[in-house]
Amino acid sequence: MTRPYVQRARAEAAARTRREILDAARTALVSADRLDVAIGEVAAAAGVARSTIYIAFGSRAGLIAALTSDALERGGLATVIGTYRSNDPVEAVEASLRANCRMYAAEHALLARLAALAAVDPDASGPIGRLNDGRSAAMSDLAARLEASGRLAPGLSVERAADVLSVLTAFGTFDELHARRGLDAEACADVLVAIARSAVIGTDERATAPA
Repeated sequence: MTRPYVQRARAEAAARTRREILDAARTALVSADRLDVAIGEVAAAAGVARSTIYIAFGSRAGLIAALTSDALERGGLATVIGTYRSNDPVEAVEASLRANCRMYAAEHALLARLAALAAVDPDASGPIGRLNDGRSAAMSDLAARLEASGRLAPGLSVERAADVLSVLTAFGTFDELHARRGLDAEACADVLVAIARSAVIGTDERATAPA
């Protein structure tokens, strides 16, 4: 009976330490004057040894990847995925665009810093690139679902539809509307949904056909 308790206590302690490190890294990246995630500074802020960070995350790139994933999860990634999986592909497009905007808005400060870091730091560009690759693949799947249901805009190929959806779901697109144009998450979503309806989603011919 003692061993499972000890193992559980160790796992809980490790989870707490991991959380403290991620929180310290988040604070350091968002509030620091320079654009960096310095292992020494994060370790000091979290009250752990540098080696503890490497044990928990494997590398600096692993820490940044975990920080990125944590931001998306805290922002509502599960909701984005849930709406994307809707059986109705039109609903999946529109609802996931709205959920995506809410997620980006919830974690905007951190995601903006991570995006900027990815442009200059290989340790950040890898994790961000993999996330974007996954999002791009999901948009290709969504475009194919629209075609299969007869709801793809006339004359638009699946490939071009996927390109448009990838642009509409990119953080940079949201950031342009939110940070530069001053729109809140719901207004951003209204703009993106309107673009999707005009550029990607075709009319439901079954609804307009004469009886």
